[in-house]
Amino acid sequence: MPCGEYFTSYEDRMGLVRWRIERIAFVLALPIPFLIPFVVSGGMLSTITRIYIMIIAVLGLHVILGYAGEIVLAQGAFMAIGAYTAVRVVTELGAGMIPAMILGGLLTAMVAVIFGLPSWRVKGFYIAISTLALQFIAEWFFEMGGRYEVIHGGTQQSMPREIGLIGDSLTIASRTEQYFLAFFVMAIFAILTLNLSRTGIARTFRGIHENDLSSAVLGIDVFRNKLLAYAIGGFMIGVSGALFAYYIGFVDPTHYTIDMTLEHYVMLLLGGIGRVWGVITGVSVISLLERGVRDFIAAYAADAAAIDAVFFGVVIIIVLAVEPKGLLAALGQIKDYFRKWPYAY
Repeated sequence: MPCGEYFTSYEDRMGLVRWRIERIAFVLALPIPFLIPFVVSGGMLSTITRIYIMIIAVLGLHVILGYAGEIVLAQGAFMAIGAYTAVRVVTELGAGMIPAMILGGLLTAMVAVIFGLPSWRVKGFYIAISTLALQFIAEWFFEMGGRYEVIHGGTQQSMPREIGLIGDSLTIASRTEQYFLAFFVMAIFAILTLNLSRTGIARTFRGIHENDLSSAVLGIDVFRNKLLAYAIGGFMIGVSGALFAYYIGFVDPTHYTIDMTLEHYVMLLLGGIGRVWGVITGVSVISLLERGVRDFIAAYAADAAAIDAVFFGVVIIIVLAVEPKGLLAALGQIKDYFRKWPYAY
């Protein structure tokens, strides 16, 4: 606690912005996302938009894994379900982007709950295998045309560049409008996830994460709460998939492979599991590093494109060796060091 500040109520203690320095930082940082489109453009603006979309997806993984402790290996499948659903809602129903995101999220949540049913009997790596099966089934399903086109609409589909938010109203088309859409959706889910961490629901998830047997002895319905975590996280990942389809302008199964799942785990591990700000930090750092590595390879080592494939593996090894709790924990240790410096007590 900073010197001279103290809490006088429970509401102050549990507030999202508690310290004076946090309020100052919040006020100073608030205009930055609104100024970014006027400062950067082209590829960097597109990269930041992608960061917002990936933050939503990793927040969904954060709820399932970070809060409830359920290992899922189907991030790509969840995003694919949201993406293909959104394309069909937009192109065939003409309902607009917001209904497409909601329906994509709801269908993804339903599938996530179905593949979370084995959590009734198994846990840990066994439930991970169940979701890994979903990943392979989804890749096969979306790659198959023919008879399955009546369900998913086709292996490759295009997303219109100009889309109304609801029906044909409030049309968005430019990269700047796409940026603001991704930013507002990301901000909504980040605030909801921050608030979720302060509710009894997240405390129940954490209790199950720490010891599901003790939670059951205390009267908590472990199975129902695990499925609730799957539903919440699945919805968020499905919405992210819908936004990602609009971001790249088309859907193709090659975008939603196990590599996407690995990428999201690296982002979550780097930032720190169990912290919303860790998710935001991890996604931002990895996305910018990834962009820098690819630009470097393209400029100086075009024949060594395979180096890009080992990037995530190297990052995982470094994080686990140096600070397994992620970047936020490392920054906290640095802060504590300078707060006590030059005396270590």
